[in-house]
Amino acid sequence: MVYPLIRKVDIVSSNSYLVQTPDAIVLIDPGGLPDQAAHLASIIRGIRGEKARPVIMMLTHAHVDHFLAACSDPLLADPGITLFAIQESGARSLESSDRQVTQAEMLGKEVTPMRIDLRLLEAARERAGAPVRRTFANGATVMVVQDPLESGLPHERIVVGDGPPLDIFHTPGHSPDSICIRIGGLLFIGDLLVAANPGLAGIAGWNRDALIRSITGIQELLSRGGITAVCPGHGRVLTPDDTARMLGAVQGEARLLTGVAELNRDRARETAAFAEDCMEQVNELFTVMAGRLYYVSHVMDELGETEIAAGLPEMIRGEVIDDLLDSFASFTREVHSGRHMPIALALKGGQVIGKLQRTFDQEGLAQIIDPTLVLRAERLLGDYTITFRGFSLPRDIAEHDLNALLRASLTDHTVRSSSDDDVLASADDHAAFGRLLLARIGTSPLLGDVEVTFGADSKTLTVPVDRERFLDLLTYLLEDLVGTGAKAITIHTGKDGDTTVVTISGAGCTGRPGGGIPRRFLSGLCERAGGTLDSCEAAGSRQFTIRFGTVL
Repeated sequence: MVYPLIRKVDIVSSNSYLVQTPDAIVLIDPGGLPDQAAHLASIIRGIRGEKARPVIMMLTHAHVDHFLAACSDPLLADPGITLFAIQESGARSLESSDRQVTQAEMLGKEVTPMRIDLRLLEAARERAGAPVRRTFANGATVMVVQDPLESGLPHERIVVGDGPPLDIFHTPGHSPDSICIRIGGLLFIGDLLVAANPGLAGIAGWNRDALIRSITGIQELLSRGGITAVCPGHGRVLTPDDTARMLGAVQGEARLLTGVAELNRDRARETAAFAEDCMEQVNELFTVMAGRLYYVSHVMDELGETEIAAGLPEMIRGEVIDDLLDSFASFTREVHSGRHMPIALALKGGQVIGKLQRTFDQEGLAQIIDPTLVLRAERLLGDYTITFRGFSLPRDIAEHDLNALLRASLTDHTVRSSSDDDVLASADDHAAFGRLLLARIGTSPLLGDVEVTFGADSKTLTVPVDRERFLDLLTYLLEDLVGTGAKAITIHTGKDGDTTVVTISGAGCTGRPGGGIPRRFLSGLCERAGGTLDSCEAAGSRQFTIRFGTVL
C-alpha cells in the first residue's frame, strides 16, 4: 500500500509518501508543516492499530521543507516507534543543526539537533564491505548491504524483516546528501526534477557536475524497466517515460548553469528587491504600451480600418498581464507583512516574469508604438531572468562619446519617428502607408512639451559605458522629471578630475517630494551602465548626477 500526500508546489513543505510493508511502515519525507506531520501520524496510528509495526522515516535530503515537520509530532520523534534514516552527510547536518545546508537560514526557520538512527551509504560501512544487521529501539531488525555501483551510482540495499528491499542510490547535486529510493516498482526521487530550476541553483551544497552525473545514473536505472511510478518531492506522481523526458530537460538546464552565484539569504533578499523594482517598472511600461495600443486601435477604427483595429489588442494580452501583476503585488504585500521569506518573492518574480515574456508581441509592438518602450520591457524581463538564475548581468562596457549619445537620445525623445509628410508621401504604397500611419499615431515624444537645454564643457567626452543601459537610464530619468511635472530640463556634461559628470535637472516640478521612479531601481540601472547615481530635490526642482570613473 502506498499513501501519497501530494502538495501544491511551494518551498515550505514537500510531498510525503507512506509505504506499508509486512514488517514496517516506511515514511519518506514527512514535510515541513506541523499539520502535514499530524495528518501522517494519524494515518500511521491507524495502520499500527491493525498491526504494531516499526516506522522507518527516510529523508531524500536534509532541506527543512522535507523534514522539519518531524520535529513537531510526538509519534515521529519517538525512538521507540520511529527509526530516522538519512544519508551520512545529511546526518551530520541535522545533528549539528546546520542552518545553511538545511536551508533553515534561507527560509527563516530554526532547527535543533536531531537524532539520527541509521546513516545511509556510510563510508565506513562501504569500506568494510560485509552486510550489517542491526536491531533498533523501535523493534526494527534491519539488514544493510553495500552493493557495487549500480547505474553508475553508489548503492546500498536495506531490508527490514521479511519485507521488500529498499534500494538507496546516492544522487548528489541538489544537495550533497540527496538520495533516490526504490521500493519494488516505485522510485522516490526527492528534488531531482527541480535541482536546476531557476532560483534554486546555487543553494548551499548545490553541485552542477554531480547533478549531471546523478541524472545520468537515474536515467539508466529507468531504462532498465521494472519501475511503474516515479514519486517526486514536489509535483504529481509521474510515469517512467515522462520522468526520463523531464530529467533530460533538467540535465540540459544544468549544463548551462556554469558560474552560478551562491544562493544565500543575502542574495535571496537582493533578488527579491530587484524583482519588486523590476515589476513596478514593468507594470508602468505595460500600462503605457497598452494605452498607446488602445489609442491606435481606436483611431484606426474611426478611420474605417476596422480589420487592423481589431487585430491590434491581441499584441498585448492585457487581462493576463493585469492578473499576473496583481498576483505579484498581492504576494509582495504578504512578504512585507512577514508571511513569506524574500526567497519566495524572488521565486514568484521568476514565475510571473516567465509568463509575462509570453504575453506580448515584441516585434509587432515595436513597429507601432515607441520601440524604446518595448526594448526596455524586454531588457527588464531579461535582466531579472538572468539575475534570478544566479548569473551576473552582462555589461557591454565600451568607449562611447557621451555627448553624442545624449544628443541622439534627446532628438529621439523630441522628434516623432515619422512626419506628416512621410505619411503622405507613402500614400501610393498601401503597406508602407499603413505602417507609417500606425507608427505616427502610436508614438508620442516624451519631451515634446518640455523645454530642454543641453550643454557640454567639451565637444567630445569619451567614457567606458554600457550604451543600451545608459540610454535606458537616461529615458527613465527624463520620464521621472516629466512625470513629476518638470517644465524645463537642463542636461550638462563635464569633468571633475578623472571623473565624468552628467547632471540632469528639472525645474517647475510639481510632484510631491520622494515621488517618481524608485531611486533603488535607478541606482542599480546606473551601476549596470557603468556609473553611479546621486539625486537631490528641493521645492519645484529635482536633479540627478551621474558619475563615470575614468575619462579616456
